[in-house]
Amino acid sequence: MKTKACYPFIRSFFTAVLLVGFSACQPRFTPDEAIASQLPETVDFNYHIKPILSDRCFPCHGPDKNALKADLPLHTASGALAQVLSSGGHAFVPGRIGKSEAFQRMISTDPERQMPPPEFDRNLSSYEIALIAKWIEQGAAYKPHWAFIPPLRSEIPGVKNEA
Repeated sequence: MKTKACYPFIRSFFTAVLLVGFSACQPRFTPDEAIASQLPETVDFNYHIKPILSDRCFPCHGPDKNALKADLPLHTASGALAQVLSSGGHAFVPGRIGKSEAFQRMISTDPERQMPPPEFDRNLSSYEIALIAKWIEQGAAYKPHWAFIPPLRSEIPGVKNEA
């Protein structure tokens, strides 16, 4: 009976070893210092990320259901953040670039895994990759189209009256 009590421990130990082993095989990403210094303090989805995804990813993973590949729509938060991929992971995992399969494919050097595919002939620049990485690290927040975001009232600036 005592040996059965160890099974959960052994199973969880080997699971942990496997997870560490697989995460060690994933490509790491550290932006170049020159590129990192050019990145904005806060990455905005509508201003920074959506134009990149729209140009490079949406032709195959966008709103056109007839052109949709891998049943992965990246134009919606539910498709990019919540949908479980065939690998069991997610396209983008907020705060975790190592777990974000779409990002791992963006930095991959394997032509079979690389996104966008080399034959698409629209490679991501190092700056764009660093921008996406920072967006994921900051929470990968999707926003609705800017026209559907209520405007915020800004503070009225003070006036110096010399009279």
